[in-house]
Amino acid sequence: MARLDPLKMEELTPEQKLLHAEIGRTRKRVSGPFAIWLRNPAMAEAANKLMLSMREDGKLEKRLYELIVLIVVRHWSAQYAWAAHESAAAATGLSADAIEAIRHRRKPDLMKDDERLIYQTVSELLERKPLSQSTYDRFVKQFGLDLAIEIISIAGFYSMVATVLNGFDVPTLNGERPFSQG
Repeated sequence: MARLDPLKMEELTPEQKLLHAEIGRTRKRVSGPFAIWLRNPAMAEAANKLMLSMREDGKLEKRLYELIVLIVVRHWSAQYAWAAHESAAAATGLSADAIEAIRHRRKPDLMKDDERLIYQTVSELLERKPLSQSTYDRFVKQFGLDLAIEIISIAGFYSMVATVLNGFDVPTLNGERPFSQG
């Protein structure tokens, strides 16, 4: 059960209606964290702009973007975000075995060097906090500083998404529970 009922269109202020239309432009529905943030229009607008700058205007390949999302949302056990991104991750070419390994908190057997380095870097960042110098050096050498900033920012953004989803106990759209436990 969600802690907040969804806002009804007739309850939205004119500012919220404009934001709802803008946010809805790139997704099927305004739900998840955006349904929460819509209650704070300035925050909703800022989060949407940041997300679009990474997802639509970013240089990172979508396969790696979705890998980062799955690693982060599984770390936080954000059921809604996992359900929203699992099929997108598969559609970008991440293997079903890798997706299932991440779901079950196992290290995935990733076949590509860039996937392995993303997994190591994001996992280390979430678990250790500051990256070790050796991981940082390999990460920046492989991806360059611009993509390194983008990658770490994606991880940070989805950590924020996950905490909003978990804080307000946002249920998945179909009521599924991708994780049997945290």
